[in-house]
Amino acid sequence: MSTTQPDLKLISSILAAPPFSRSYSAIQLHDEVPVLQLMQLISDAMAFIDEANPQSPHKKVDMRNEDPEESVLRVAVFLQLLKWKDAGDMDVLCQKLMEGDRSTILRVLQFLLKDLNLHKKRAYLAPFLAAVDVPAEFGHDEITADLMRQVEELQNQFKETHKTVDGSRGSGNNAALLKKEIQQLEDEKQQVQSKINKIRRRVEEIPQHESWLEAAKNLRLEQHNEAQIAERIKEQKHQTLQAENRYTAVLQELKDAKSAIASGGPEALYAKMEEDNKMNRYLALENLPKACTGHGLCRYYAQIEEAQQHIRQLKKVLGEPALSPKELTELEAKINSLNESIAKLAEDRLAKTTKGDDKLALFRQQAAIILRKKEGTTVRLTSANEEVAALQAELEKKKEASAAQGAKMPKGEEFKRYVAELRTKSTFYKQKKAELSAITAEFGILQRSEEILENRQHGMEESLTALEKRHGVSGFHVAQETLEKVSERKAEVDEAKGRTLEEISAIITKLTNNINEKKNHLSPVIQELRTLRQQLQELETEYGEKKRTYDATMAGLESEALQIEQEVKAYRQDIHNDQSRYHYLNMQIGLADVAHDRVMQEMKSYIGGDEALEQQQKARGFKTYRELYNKRIAEQEILGKGLREMQKDAKVKHEPNVKQLALFHDVRKLLALKAAQNKKILTGENRKDQPVRQDRLVL
Repeated sequence: MSTTQPDLKLISSILAAPPFSRSYSAIQLHDEVPVLQLMQLISDAMAFIDEANPQSPHKKVDMRNEDPEESVLRVAVFLQLLKWKDAGDMDVLCQKLMEGDRSTILRVLQFLLKDLNLHKKRAYLAPFLAAVDVPAEFGHDEITADLMRQVEELQNQFKETHKTVDGSRGSGNNAALLKKEIQQLEDEKQQVQSKINKIRRRVEEIPQHESWLEAAKNLRLEQHNEAQIAERIKEQKHQTLQAENRYTAVLQELKDAKSAIASGGPEALYAKMEEDNKMNRYLALENLPKACTGHGLCRYYAQIEEAQQHIRQLKKVLGEPALSPKELTELEAKINSLNESIAKLAEDRLAKTTKGDDKLALFRQQAAIILRKKEGTTVRLTSANEEVAALQAELEKKKEASAAQGAKMPKGEEFKRYVAELRTKSTFYKQKKAELSAITAEFGILQRSEEILENRQHGMEESLTALEKRHGVSGFHVAQETLEKVSERKAEVDEAKGRTLEEISAIITKLTNNINEKKNHLSPVIQELRTLRQQLQELETEYGEKKRTYDATMAGLESEALQIEQEVKAYRQDIHNDQSRYHYLNMQIGLADVAHDRVMQEMKSYIGGDEALEQQQKARGFKTYRELYNKRIAEQEILGKGLREMQKDAKVKHEPNVKQLALFHDVRKLLALKAAQNKKILTGENRKDQPVRQDRLVL
């Protein structure tokens, strides 16, 4: 049997929660709660687990009124039903429970309380799936074998049915949800049907709609293919660009390696590579993480690192076994306690560091200054490297362009032709430059003329305004100009309206002709659509009839399933009662066998004749338990007889002794008074107060 210690905190927390609501601390469970009360908690837990069984033997059981042997047997059988790992040895478990072993009782209570939902499911399934224990002598009977086969078939059917029901419950496919989904689907069907009718009515008006539909389908396919081709082209361009970048980088590395080899040999090349390695390591491990706050690329790297860390954590979680809700609650409690302890430690550390003078402040300032200088140098180096890389890339491009053009230095006749062309171009350039100078001068003259005319216009407008004011018609020329502009605009609008009306009339005529053509073209399609609608109505009628038949069949099947379930419950109760009776009788037979063995052993000891038995009798100091108990009874009788005589003597002497004790108390008081009086006389305290009397003899 297992020797693991029970988790008293877990038991206390589960008992404090509903449905038990019992407040016991871990110390109380370990020391103070009586064993009978712990057994009552076990019985209550079994009743809660087996509450689905209407005829459960654990409901409302008072352990004070139940026979201890029956209680122990009931607990042991239920633990075997739940497949407790320590319930295999029934005799040892029953013995531990009968002896009131607190550790065993607490481990049983922890097992029952830890996974209540799992125990409920197992308690519900176990009576149906338990193997019927048939004695071997009845196994060869044909009727019994046939019944066993029937039981196995029914158990297999029950397994499949329970799996189906459990899956349906898990997925939420109950009757109400199915009806709701059916109603939603019917509503959606009506909406889709109405949309289809609208689209069909629109299509009926289009001539040669089938060819148009085919063309639209082909267009969609071509657009899809075009999008795929564009995506492939984009990917290939990206790959080409990456390949070119890699090629450029490799060429640059090759050039650097050649220049390094030419300048200093392998030792210098190795030293330069080592220095580059150190610099890259510093940039990657120190500078890059610090710069990640303000740079988009660094943020991208940080996101990649965070995603990789998350993936590693998910893989670790997937590799671990599944946790129950109770274990998750325990882990959350541990995390909270650890966070609290970390916060306390951080506060203590902060309090310690703030006390006193910081002796390392000077060195920290120097380290910070050096670090800032190093970071600034790194930034300048990075920018310089980027600038060098950009200049090298530009140089390579120019070299490639010049190589592609194939420019060469002209010689001989080519050079003469080149000089002649250059002179011609120079002459042409001088002509154009002269023309440009003339045009520029003319532009200056025209610009000056424009300014002069604008000034004259302003002067004339001012004089005209003053003249209008004198004649009382201020703003006349402005209004006249506005009217002229409005009339010109109106003429333009009227002309545009005329053109628009003509275009609209032409479009209307064209649309009317198209509509008539589409109506003539779609008339056979409309006839076919009417036929299809009639078929749809017939199919809907047939669907309604089939649905009514389906509902009636399902109702019959549900009633049959309910009846079968009731029969299964009755069979389960019969099986449970028979099994309980069988285990009880088996236990009684075992106890009777043990008692019979003890009686036979006593008879052998009383008869004698067995040397091994005699040696055992000598070792224990008595022959039979009968002689031992008779001897002890005789000793106790003698002891009781002596005690009764002592009691009788004590009762007889009690009253005289009490009187004698009272007399002794009085004599003691009298002697004390006399001693006090004699002491006073000897000290002379009473001589002053009392006169001296003569001693007289009174006759």
